Amino acid sequence: MTVRIYLSNLSLYVEGKENGRWLQLPMDSNKLQYFYHEIVGYNQEHIILDYNAAFKIHEYENVFELNEMLEEILGYNLEENKLKALFKIGLDRDEIFGALINGSFDIIDVNEVSAGWNSSFIPEEIYGMVLNEVGYNNLFSQPIPEEMIDYINFEQIYICLSINDGWQPVEVDKTTYLVRIY
Repeated sequence: MTVRIYLSNLSLYVEGKENGRWLQLPMDSNKLQYFYHEIVGYNQEHIILDYNAAFKIHEYENVFELNEMLEEILGYNLEENKLKALFKIGLDRDEIFGALINGSFDIIDVNEVSAGWNSSFIPEEIYGMVLNEVGYNNLFSQPIPEEMIDYINFEQIYICLSINDGWQPVEVDKTTYLVRIY
């Protein structure tokens, strides 16, 4: 996952002098140190004036800690769109990072699972069908028999699973994911 920040020297910014630069993180820590001192200077304070990331970055965020966190996230080898989906579910960045460390999350690509299905279903019905298809339908003690599948209200199954298990639909780059953190 790459993040772009616009880093500037705080005192120059307050004086109205533009001196910032866009940086793409993560980057080698020595390279970051070099750019940081080139932009901010020594014994000066920085400010992050803008950013492009899947999560919120504060103006006075520690740039080096942010870089380390992003390097660690890359170590989990999760597709970028799935990482974006995790960060879109509305939880705090640290909670998402904790879920990544603990492996306490699930992400399902709805488009991949439902490829070739009748598209006339409402989204909640498709989500219920997808959760059933991949084995996350824990509402029944036994699998649904094939002859009964047409009589199941999959919209209601999704509603129950979203309330009980925390499943949330998230769209990233025209792909829908069902995501949960536990």
